[in-house]
Amino acid sequence: MFQHWLDNLSPYPGAEAALIGMIALLLAAYLWSASEVRRGQERRIHQVRDTLYISTELLGQLTLWEQRKYEVSEHEHHELLKAMLSCKSASCLSPQLQDQIRDCVKDHDTARLALMHKALERECTALSEELSRNTHSVHWGRSLWTIIRPAAEPAALAATALLLGSFFNKLQREGIHLDSWEGLLPWMQSVSLMLTIVYGYLLWASPRRGTSGTIIKWLSLLIALCSLLHLIGLEAAPYALALQLILFASGFGLTGSRSRSERPYAGHTSSEDISNVHEVASTIEPVVEENIYPTIPRRATSGSDK
Repeated sequence: MFQHWLDNLSPYPGAEAALIGMIALLLAAYLWSASEVRRGQERRIHQVRDTLYISTELLGQLTLWEQRKYEVSEHEHHELLKAMLSCKSASCLSPQLQDQIRDCVKDHDTARLALMHKALERECTALSEELSRNTHSVHWGRSLWTIIRPAAEPAALAATALLLGSFFNKLQREGIHLDSWEGLLPWMQSVSLMLTIVYGYLLWASPRRGTSGTIIKWLSLLIALCSLLHLIGLEAAPYALALQLILFASGFGLTGSRSRSERPYAGHTSSEDISNVHEVASTIEPVVEENIYPTIPRRATSGSDK
């Protein structure tokens, strides 16, 4: 296919300059992608460090509470509350753990605090391991991936250019019309191949984690593999496109809402009771202000001050 495309370009004037410009464009896209990947990794490292810095304070408070059998003073109670509220800015904590923390802010139940302590300890351990992997010696496979990963953008750009060039060349050469079923087949094939490029790029460039991320990976892989039906011939284009559209539509149902097993604990609901939040805030603010701004004794008024 690539040789056929080059042969069609050779009669045109300036084809060599256009080819050199395209290679330079792909190289620039690769360099830009590599720099973006590196900046993204650095941002991730900073986010993990900030999350660990914030959440370890809460982890220490919960460990102290557990050692004292949840019998602590009023000051330590408010210190725990401030540590939980500060975890709202910890961007690397999972949404499930954030839900647990919000519920513990509203209700300091011993069982909820114990569950949150275990979940927070697991996530802090995982984040510490991730930070250690990213800051210490690089594995052989990871070093190879750092070279291959930035090639996703130029590869998708080149595949799109080849697809569009081949399609428009076929339109000019064969004179395809939309008034017949045979005229619609090349359009269906091009749309199917474009979907393959898009989801192949997503599968290559943006790997995800977790349950929903695994489903997205498999759906992207199946959509990309549907393009193998085009090897049968042009008449297989409607079937390949139909399968891809079915998989695309099924993705909305499979990755919509979280399942019950992904919730922090049984009976948890994502809806928040606004009145409870205001109630907790109104009872906490005066005590916090007393701790921060100590009361100053008033001086007795004498006759000379008047």
